[in-house]
Amino acid sequence: MLTADGLPNGPTPDEPPGNPIARLIITHWILGSALGIVCAGALLLINPLGIRTLLMRSDAMVAGLAMLFVGFGTTFGALVSATAVMMQKKDDDNDKKPPRGGMRTPALTPVLAPVRARGATRVRHPGMY
Repeated sequence: MLTADGLPNGPTPDEPPGNPIARLIITHWILGSALGIVCAGALLLINPLGIRTLLMRSDAMVAGLAMLFVGFGTTFGALVSATAVMMQKKDDDNDKKPPRGGMRTPALTPVLAPVRARGATRVRHPGMY
């Protein structure tokens, strides 16, 4: 089926089924996670400030390595997938006009009003009489 612009509406024969945005996010998340794991491995290989020796001599070596790799993988995966979504060139709107902006109501501006202060004019501190 074709749209009004003559573009196909739906998956093309060579496109895999499913939601293309979900496929984009999942693919880039996997690629970003792999990049994060590689960076964590490079960090251990370079051993700045003795991180590798600290982890290897620790009683919680497995937990520390798991936290390092999972943390890097999650962070890089989220960063790469968010960047892929934000860098899309395709516009979802088929509008050629600029947005209208809704109703034009005047903005409220704050006005200063004099207020009489209640209470004593002198502040008393505890212990000072």
